[in-house]
Amino acid sequence: MNLEELVLKSLGKRPLLREKIKEERKNKIYSSIENIENLISKKNELATKIMKSTLLNLDCSKDRVEFEKIEKSIDELLLKNGFSKEYLNKYYVCEKCKDTGYYNGSVCNCIMKDLVDDRVLESGFSNKKREQNFSNFDFSLFEGNFEHVNRLVNSREYMEKLVNFSKNYCDNLKINDYGLFFYGKSGAGKTYSASAMVNYLLDKGKRACFITATEFFELMANYSYSFYRDKKELQDRIDFIRNVNFLVIDDLGNEISNKNNNSFLSSLLDYRFEKGLNTVITSNLSEYDLAEYYDSRVASRIRGNFKFFVFPPSDLREKIGKNIKL
Repeated sequence: MNLEELVLKSLGKRPLLREKIKEERKNKIYSSIENIENLISKKNELATKIMKSTLLNLDCSKDRVEFEKIEKSIDELLLKNGFSKEYLNKYYVCEKCKDTGYYNGSVCNCIMKDLVDDRVLESGFSNKKREQNFSNFDFSLFEGNFEHVNRLVNSREYMEKLVNFSKNYCDNLKINDYGLFFYGKSGAGKTYSASAMVNYLLDKGKRACFITATEFFELMANYSYSFYRDKKELQDRIDFIRNVNFLVIDDLGNEISNKNNNSFLSSLLDYRFEKGLNTVITSNLSEYDLAEYYDSRVASRIRGNFKFFVFPPSDLREKIGKNIKL
């Protein structure tokens, strides 16, 4: 989608949104200003009457005088109660560009916001997940050292480097030829880090998707056993997951074991690797544990096409709240 198409798509939504704003404003002044609803109703009736009289070449001078009198009364009530005279007549989704899509010769920020909102909607992210971003990443939670590749590593320094690496990975999606595999104990920050990558891309207007392994396998099973008429909606979701530029599969290995899981996962990973698409997997399983849960083809595909990053073994949920998914 080029820039012009993006602007047109965004502006195409505005008429309905303006109607919503209009109704909200009407309800606000009706509840705030006594008698104004009756005056507006009379004004609208007179406007209709004047229009009909004009079409029939009838005298409507008295109605015009009455119309102007009521209009003046409405304006006075609006001003007296802190509203502008144009409060019910001029309303925009974006006051900055007045819903033109452009401001000072450039595309308005509201267009990018619409794009981001669309990307967030299709990503499946909740408002809570939107809070899991790099800006809110608290490195102070990573304390002490941990053993990594036969040596002691400072947890905080390690995570600072991993976050920088993750950002760089997101900035170079087109040239990456490998996926990322985040593993470690529960509550170590794997899900949060993967979510932060998704948010980093969404904020740039990029397409990204986050799905748990359980949700993915359930989706594939439902598709396999559904009737033809039910498949279309499921197929659209599956196609998006297969083709989205950046995909996170969260908590792999925590799903209920099923004989079809290997083929579902193998098919997805093979397809995405062949298309050069970026995939991040989070799991409690290390690369050496994979063969115990999945067949050799799946384990080999993951080990051969993903870079593995262990997370320092600290349960961050105990520090910031047990109800937080990390």
